[in-house]
Amino acid sequence: MITVATAECFTHANIGLTIHKASSGYENFEYKYLFSDEDLRLIKNVKVLVSMFVPSIYGAEKLLDVKLPEPDYNYKYAKAYSEEKDLEVAKLMANSLKKKLNANICIGTTAGIGRGAICIVTDYNIYLFTSDVYANLLTFENVKERQKSGIEKGIKKFLEILKKEYF
Repeated sequence: MITVATAECFTHANIGLTIHKASSGYENFEYKYLFSDEDLRLIKNVKVLVSMFVPSIYGAEKLLDVKLPEPDYNYKYAKAYSEEKDLEVAKLMANSLKKKLNANICIGTTAGIGRGAICIVTDYNIYLFTSDVYANLLTFENVKERQKSGIEKGIKKFLEILKKEYF
């Protein structure tokens, strides 16, 4: 069994939840259109250990035993970084989750101002990328569009990596 764990912010744990639904054989779920028949067969070999929504620095630091940088912007209790720092933080979150749970594949996501960041850490490689949509958490401009782009791109990249590295 290939194990997966996620610590997600702007994607609201939807990458991990979607992987869980697909691997558990759910008939209908929101992002099922991203999975080919082959993907649905392969993903039966995947087990999600945890899929967390982690919007706060405090939560991420305590749950993942990691020190995150100071936010670039003040935004309520959540973390709000520039795109450059989002890339750094997503990688810190995914790497920390990998160290803590030793899952085969760990995913971290976070987004403030910019396209946000997604990091996938496997037993073999680290993949760091952004969504395709610029958004501003402070004004809520394009936030839902960025979230959807991040979820879709994260799932597609996960499936590519799964096939390339594990099958």
